Amino acid sequence: MEDYTIRDKGKQIALVALAAASIFIATLDYSMLNISLPNIAKYFDVKLITVSWIPLSYLLIITSSLLGFGKLGDIKGYKKLFILGMSIFIGGTFLCSLAPKMASMLVSRIVQSFGEAMYSPVAIALITTALPKELRGKALGIMALAQGVGLTIGPVLGALINSYVGWRFVFLVNIPIGLAVIFFAAKMLPDRQPEAVDKRFDIVGAGLIFVSLSTFLFALNSVTRLGMGNMIVLGCFAASVISIIAFIIAERRIPYPVLDPRLFRNKNFSLANTAVFLSVFVYMGLYFIFPFYLEMVCDIPVTKAGMVLMFPPLMMMMIAPFSGKLSDITGSRLPCSMGMVFAVVGATMLTFLDRSTSFNYIIACQLVMGVAMGMFLAPNNRLVMMSAPADKQGVASGVYKTMISIGGAVGLAVSPIVLMGSLARAAAKINIPLSEVKMHPEIMTQGFRTLFVFMVFASILSLIASVLAADRD
Repeated sequence: MEDYTIRDKGKQIALVALAAASIFIATLDYSMLNISLPNIAKYFDVKLITVSWIPLSYLLIITSSLLGFGKLGDIKGYKKLFILGMSIFIGGTFLCSLAPKMASMLVSRIVQSFGEAMYSPVAIALITTALPKELRGKALGIMALAQGVGLTIGPVLGALINSYVGWRFVFLVNIPIGLAVIFFAAKMLPDRQPEAVDKRFDIVGAGLIFVSLSTFLFALNSVTRLGMGNMIVLGCFAASVISIIAFIIAERRIPYPVLDPRLFRNKNFSLANTAVFLSVFVYMGLYFIFPFYLEMVCDIPVTKAGMVLMFPPLMMMMIAPFSGKLSDITGSRLPCSMGMVFAVVGATMLTFLDRSTSFNYIIACQLVMGVAMGMFLAPNNRLVMMSAPADKQGVASGVYKTMISIGGAVGLAVSPIVLMGSLARAAAKINIPLSEVKMHPEIMTQGFRTLFVFMVFASILSLIASVLAADRD
């Protein structure tokens, strides 16, 4: 069997640096944009629900197309797709900075999302095909560190840019970094990789999974706004179900599927992907809902609440390189399981929150959740990629990134549904309208506690999947 491993230390460092930079750019862009949305809405004179389509359209596109581009990387080459994807991402970023209208902003953001969907799965595939086995966990930990750095400094940098030079400049920050990544990637990324067994591309499968995931996520994110009985929501859910059934049938019959069903016959691959879906579901659901708890129940001002939310990515940033290196030594099961033990503990700690809880205890809860994800993500990523054949690393990475995206999207959508459902039941018991529950702190506390208990059980399921998964020797 031909060896594609890079042995030169300098080239190994360059590869990890480029992969980490590509992840950093994406998370920095996301976190700077999030804090800029109110100013963008004001500039274009649109409602908050309209401006929310800027991040939502990005999420829909990238989640729905990761699998297709992961497969394309296996066929056409990781280096080519990495450079093309980064170029499209930077081009879309520049267009966002010039957008004269809200519609052109959305189109530019969609261009950006296709760029990231191209380069992000092949960045991971480059790590797992070109680095020695004993360095992969450490490298993936460094990528998680870069992600944490982007999420941590993005809100602060974005706020400063918005305050002093205007929201358009949040898009310009990444352009010189992206151009440097493209330049060095062309010179330093390896051209050789394991050759795909079948180089035909499954356009039908890629189209069906795109339709299924995009309609599902759109419907799920519209439930709280339009209601479960709305015809648009029901129609999108129906389209998603029909598309996924057609996708499964097509993938079983076609000899060159965009997603080889045989990947999921590997128990460890399936368990590791299940674990990451559940862990990100918990983390993103809590990360989204916690500011509302701080403001509605604890009366903590927005500035102080923002400071609280810096602690999870900070801990991820500190822990991830250590856990990645640990997984190279012990295998992935131990650090993944330890991470999910922390997640169970952190979610359980949240169930004890009330109006009298000290600020230090609130910080401690966030620190524990950050440790959980820092311990878990890099070893879990390593396990997913190790459980896939060498010529399907792009597809495996696409599956992994898709699970993360869907987990985050579902967490964002489900957490308010669980919360509002609990509050509605409590309001009905004492015969008050739902709009008045804010005046009853005990009802608000109980509603959030119900959500936190729900997340404890989801964390336990992720822990079980992590314990059952084992490294492939």
